[in-house]
Amino acid sequence: MGKLPVAAVAGGTGVLGKEIVRALLDPQFRGKYQDVILLTRNANSPSALEGISKGAIVREYSTDNERAITNALAGVDILINVVAPVDKEFENKIAAAVTSPSSNIKLYLPSEFGVEHYLHDFKHPVWDKKKAHVEAVSGRKDLKLCLVFPGLFTEYSIGPWLGLNTKEGKYELIGSGDTPVSFTSIVDIGNAVASALANIPVESFPKKLYFSGDPVTLRQVAEIMKAAGANEIEVSNLDLAEYKAKTLSTTGSDPAACLRFLMAEEKINNEKNDNELVNPGGKLWKWRTMKEYAKETRGRPWANL
Repeated sequence: MGKLPVAAVAGGTGVLGKEIVRALLDPQFRGKYQDVILLTRNANSPSALEGISKGAIVREYSTDNERAITNALAGVDILINVVAPVDKEFENKIAAAVTSPSSNIKLYLPSEFGVEHYLHDFKHPVWDKKKAHVEAVSGRKDLKLCLVFPGLFTEYSIGPWLGLNTKEGKYELIGSGDTPVSFTSIVDIGNAVASALANIPVESFPKKLYFSGDPVTLRQVAEIMKAAGANEIEVSNLDLAEYKAKTLSTTGSDPAACLRFLMAEEKINNEKNDNELVNPGGKLWKWRTMKEYAKETRGRPWANL
């Protein structure tokens, strides 16, 4: 039997990174790795110390020091990058470290973990940076790449930034609001990534993975939240074509406005997904539903904003 791989999570103390580290250390997956490494800029942060208490090895790096990043990746076979691609220089340094002739990394999951932006018919700086990073690491022929697309995070999507204002009891939908949207809990994303890495051989790893925790329409979300305890929600609609044209003529660095029309265009619906591949028959864990999230928040997510 060959040596077990070493898995590392860059950004392992962030919102999603913590869940991936947790899942990698879960007893049902932990035995598939020699070590689980949490890469962070602050090894003494509460999240890093929590990772250590659960069995992770913490390595610290500096975002402006390429050698520090390279050293932090020493001996790593699998790298999951969940650092938001806002720092171009850091992304360049990660790409240089991953593609270095001395790199041991065999499988790389770059910082995607959102919507499938290769379907878009427009450009946006956030998604353009992601594409550029993937292009930068694609030159190393012996490196396996996998882009992970879970749709929208359940816990971070039912808010005013997407037109869903619980505090004011108003949901402003683009188009009809009847197109399915893939919402996936960050807990489920962590489980799905850990399961894929534990059970799919590196040489057979797919180029893309799609997850869909609970595909529901925004109109259904409004009804689910009302049933869970929200006050009456006033639902209104904006014309899709007009909203999209206006957004693309004024859009800045925040992609949330684009996500609103992408939902209406059914481009955040991972109907064909890899749920069964990573969680056969739902036997490893139960995918979290929007109804469960609504119950947890009493139908009023982000009402304090």
